[in-house]
Amino acid sequence: MTAVAASVLATMVLGVPARASAPTARPIDWQRCQGAVRTDAVRCGQVSVPLDWSRPATSARTTVAVARLPAADPAHRLGTLLFNPGGPGEGEVGYLLSQQARRQYFPKALRDRFDIVAVEPRGTGVNPPLNCPLPVDHTVSRFPADRPAAAALVRSNRRMGNSCARRSGPVFPHLDTESVARDMDTVRAALGEAKVSFLGVSYGTMVAQSYAELFPARVRAMVLDGVVDRSLSWRRLARVDAAAVQDGVGRFARWSDRDARSALHGRDVTGFLTSLLRRADHGGIEDGGRPVRAEEIAQAVNAGLQSPSLYAPLAAALGKTDAGGDMAPLAFLTPGRTGEYGLYRSIICQDVPGPADPGAALPAAVPGMRATGPTLRGYSEFWDITSGCAGWPVGSAWTPHAWRVPAHFPPVLLLSGTHDVATPPAFADGVRRALPAGRILRWDGDGHTAWLNSPATVDAAAGYLTTLRMPDGAR
Repeated sequence: MTAVAASVLATMVLGVPARASAPTARPIDWQRCQGAVRTDAVRCGQVSVPLDWSRPATSARTTVAVARLPAADPAHRLGTLLFNPGGPGEGEVGYLLSQQARRQYFPKALRDRFDIVAVEPRGTGVNPPLNCPLPVDHTVSRFPADRPAAAALVRSNRRMGNSCARRSGPVFPHLDTESVARDMDTVRAALGEAKVSFLGVSYGTMVAQSYAELFPARVRAMVLDGVVDRSLSWRRLARVDAAAVQDGVGRFARWSDRDARSALHGRDVTGFLTSLLRRADHGGIEDGGRPVRAEEIAQAVNAGLQSPSLYAPLAAALGKTDAGGDMAPLAFLTPGRTGEYGLYRSIICQDVPGPADPGAALPAAVPGMRATGPTLRGYSEFWDITSGCAGWPVGSAWTPHAWRVPAHFPPVLLLSGTHDVATPPAFADGVRRALPAGRILRWDGDGHTAWLNSPATVDAAAGYLTTLRMPDGAR
């Protein structure tokens, strides 16, 4: 899943934790952030890093934007907290520039005791941006039935990826989690910190795992929320996720049955979705005059299952789409409609390995995916990744393996929702088994990640980061 340097090759071949030499970095020239009010304590800067970390001494350089919110209680400061909020494609600096966002995202205990440092991942936020002019071509199915259909999907993905490569410059092949982790450690060195604490959410758990394998001695504490198990094959990731999505559909249907706020209240939601997708099969749903594929509706529904706060808007949009035969009400849940989705793919395709022969493997996998998640016909985020990355011009170099950290690595707190539709509980279970000292705090509820859906769990995680004591209920 990375542009693999020699240290990671040693990890894969010899089965030992990766190590990385300490980077050298100049102190950061902190300045008032552009657009920030004069009284705001947050400061911004830039750090120079090698474009290609596999040859840091000879590579051209690039810069990554950083921001720091100093601890509000400096007398009791514990150190620096690095974070990655997920996505991928989500910037970090914006979380600190907005006072409302940082209050919502970082509990007071974290804002009081830590300098919270944002390291903008390559190609995101205020960094030199990736430019992907072509949107997803929805005339090509992501569920190919045979080799010719798979070949058409590969060609479509390659066209989109090449458009990103042409417009994005030399950073395009270097967006993997190892590069991001090494950028983050360069910032750590520039800050003069011997160790940091780390919060990784969703895709951020992948970055955190890379960081821990490369720099285990530099971690004080780590919380991972919405955990991705990087030991699993593409097929297993997609299959487990499809089952979680099917569970999520059932949870949404039960909510709609009992909550009169749902526009689908009193209806058989599962039957309604089945009927709506069949209607799309026959050209009955349009988007600007273009017939919509059933899988586009499935993608929008899956996006709406990420949080119970989206259930009512999802139900209302589905009802309007059914009434008008138009996809427009679901547009807010359909990321593939714009070129911005290319940033997501440009990053994730360098981090999730796909089949060596997609022409054979994808059609062979489709029936099993559909059987596992019948209502949305096998759709899940990891199938979206697998099918969307087939033919992408920069693929993944990651060999799936269990997280490798030394026996003395600090205990890791994993947060896992019982009904997470993007990172199912089985993912956290797999990562937990690989850790010498780690615990899972399971929260019982719907949606993806505690950070978006379970404030009590977030408070418990903040307590662990500040005290290093595992919360009650963590197992």
